[in-house]
Amino acid sequence: MCGIAGELRFSAKQASGADWAKISSIMSRRGPDDSGFWSEDGSCTLAFRRLSIIDLSSGGHQPMTAGKGRYVLVFNGEVYNFVELREQLQQRGVAFRSTSDSEVVLHALMEWGIAALAKFNGMFALAFYDSTEKKLLLARDHAGMKPLYYLTSDRGVVFGSQYDQLLAHPWSNDLEVSSEALGLYLRLAYIPAPFAMMENTHMLEPGTWMEITANGQSQQGRFFMLSEYAEPSLRGEEALEAVDEAITRAVRRHLISDVPVGAFLSGGIDSPLVVAKMRSISANPIQTFTIGTGEKQTDESLDAQAYAREIGVEHKIEYVRTDQVLDLVAEVVDACGEPFGDYSIFPTLLAARLASRDHKVVLSGDGGDELFWGYPSRFTTLMRLAVDFRMPLWLRRVRWGAKRAFLRGNDRYLLMDSVGNAHRAMHTRFPEALLEEIFPSLPVWPPGCNVYAYDGREIDQIGQVSRWNEFAYHLTMVLMKVDRASMYNSLEVRVPFLDREVIDVASKVDWKDCLQVGPQIGKIPLRRALAKLVTYQTHAKRGFEAPMATWLRTSMKDMFEEYVLNQTDLLGLEINQEAVRRVFDQHVHGKRNYAKGLWPLLSLALWTRKYRARSPVSHNNMLTRWNASN
Repeated sequence: MCGIAGELRFSAKQASGADWAKISSIMSRRGPDDSGFWSEDGSCTLAFRRLSIIDLSSGGHQPMTAGKGRYVLVFNGEVYNFVELREQLQQRGVAFRSTSDSEVVLHALMEWGIAALAKFNGMFALAFYDSTEKKLLLARDHAGMKPLYYLTSDRGVVFGSQYDQLLAHPWSNDLEVSSEALGLYLRLAYIPAPFAMMENTHMLEPGTWMEITANGQSQQGRFFMLSEYAEPSLRGEEALEAVDEAITRAVRRHLISDVPVGAFLSGGIDSPLVVAKMRSISANPIQTFTIGTGEKQTDESLDAQAYAREIGVEHKIEYVRTDQVLDLVAEVVDACGEPFGDYSIFPTLLAARLASRDHKVVLSGDGGDELFWGYPSRFTTLMRLAVDFRMPLWLRRVRWGAKRAFLRGNDRYLLMDSVGNAHRAMHTRFPEALLEEIFPSLPVWPPGCNVYAYDGREIDQIGQVSRWNEFAYHLTMVLMKVDRASMYNSLEVRVPFLDREVIDVASKVDWKDCLQVGPQIGKIPLRRALAKLVTYQTHAKRGFEAPMATWLRTSMKDMFEEYVLNQTDLLGLEINQEAVRRVFDQHVHGKRNYAKGLWPLLSLALWTRKYRARSPVSHNNMLTRWNASN
C-alpha cells in the first residue's frame, strides 16, 4: 500500500515550480517505509511513498522502471491474482527481478496495455508512463477502493492519492470553488466522483482509465461497471452456496501478505463472517479490533466481543473518550484532505489507529451491504413506493398532497416525481427544502448528474437498480472513509467482499434470495454463511458509529457556534444564520436529531479554514488555540 503523485507537462521546457518534496511529504503517512522520485525526460514527474507489505525487500521500490527505462510505474494498492498473472507473463518470456505484485502490474501493462486493467483482481490506483511516446495512463480499481485525484490545466495534468496534494501544487493557486461540487457535498456529505471541490479538479471514477499525452490530448474509458440490471442466473441453495464459496476464496486471496493480517470486527454480519473465514483458513494467530462508544444507541462492542470469543481470535477494544473529541476533529480534517461529512470516520480513525500498533494490514467487511441488499428498510421502502409510483404525479398529489403535514417517515417520498429521486432523498443529510432555507443560493444538482437518478415501476427493476446505486454511490463514500482513516495511520485495509469474483457472483444472484421484504431482512446469503461457522446472532447493526448527536450538544457545541453560526458564508455561499441557528437549537435541546446534517457543515467550515491557510501547521495551530481558550 502506498501513495502516488505526479505531473505531466504539456511543454517540456515549462517547469511547474512544484515543490515535490513537500507534495510527497503530504502523503508520508500512506507510505512511511520508503520513498521514490522519477523525473528524467523533462515532461513527467512521478513521486511515490511505500508501505511495505508484499516483497519487503528493495525489489518493491518505486517508481519502477522496465524496458531499458522506457516504462515507469507508480502503483498504490494490491493485486491479489498477481501470482497467476506472473505465470502467464513468464510463459510469454517476461523475466522478473522481484516477487512484488507491482512488478507484475508493470509488465502486464507493457504486455497487454489498457486491456491489462480488466485482468487485475485487486484494489489500486496507478500511473503508468511511456517516456518514448510521452503518454501517461491513470487508472483506478473496479470498486474505487483506492483514490486518485487529478487537476487539469493548459500547462499539464497533476495527479495524487490525496486531494490536498493537488492544492499544494502551484497550478491550483487560481482555482475557484466548484458550485456543482459544493452543492453535492451539502446534500450528500461527500463529493462523488468525478467531481471535486475546486474547478478543474476531479476524482477518477472507479473502474475507469484516463490516458494523457504531452501534447495535451486525452481520452477516457471504462474497464468495469456493475450492471444496473442483470437477469439473475443463481437462485435458492445454488446461490447461497456460490456466494459462500466465492467469499472463502476471496478471503484466502486477501490473506496473501508478507506481514501479519488482522481484521476490523463489528457486531453485525459482514466483518464477523470475514473473521470467521479467516479463522477457518489460516492457522496463524488473528487479532481483531473494535471501537466502543459507551452509548447504547451506537455501541456494539459487546456483540463484537461475543463473536470474537466464539470464533477464537484475540480481540482488542478501545472506547471513545469525551476528552478525545476535539483532538479527533483536527485529525479527521487532516486525514481527509477534502470536505467529508460522514461522522462514522471518527471511530474508523480510532479503529485504524488501534490496529496499526501491531499490524500493517487488516481485512474489513465493507461492501456486503451494497452487494447483498444490506439496507433492507431503504430497499423495501422503494419497492413499496414503486407500486404507488405507478400513479401519475398529479394523482399522487391529489391523493396525498392534502395530507402532506401528516405524512411521516418514508411516506413523504410519495410526493416526489420519481422513485430515483425518492432514493436520492433518502441519502441527503437535510431535506431539500430545509437546505434551501439554510443556503438561499444553494447550487442545483449538476446537469446530467445521475446520483440515484432513475425511474422505474417494476419490483425486480427497483431491486436491481437500487442495489446498483448503493454500489456506485453510497459505497464510494464508505470506501473514502476507510481509505482516509486507515492510511492516515499507515494501515492497509483489504475488502474481500469487493473481490472481483464475489462481485461477479453477487451480480448473478436473485434479489429475492438476499432480501425478505416483509420482515425487512437483507444479506441472507451472508447470514447463512455465517451461521455455518458461529452460533451467536447479533441483535442490532450499528457499525463503527459515533455519538455525534451527543457531541454536538456538548463538547462540539461551542466549536459549531464559532465556525458555523458566526459565519455569514461557507466558501462564498451565503448562510441564512436565522435558519441554521433554529436548526441547531432544535438539535441542542433534543427536539430533533440533525447530527447528520450539522456535522457536514462544521467539517466544511474547518476544511475551508485549512484550505485558505494552505498549511497543515496553521490549521493545527488554529485548533490548538481554540482548545486552549475553551
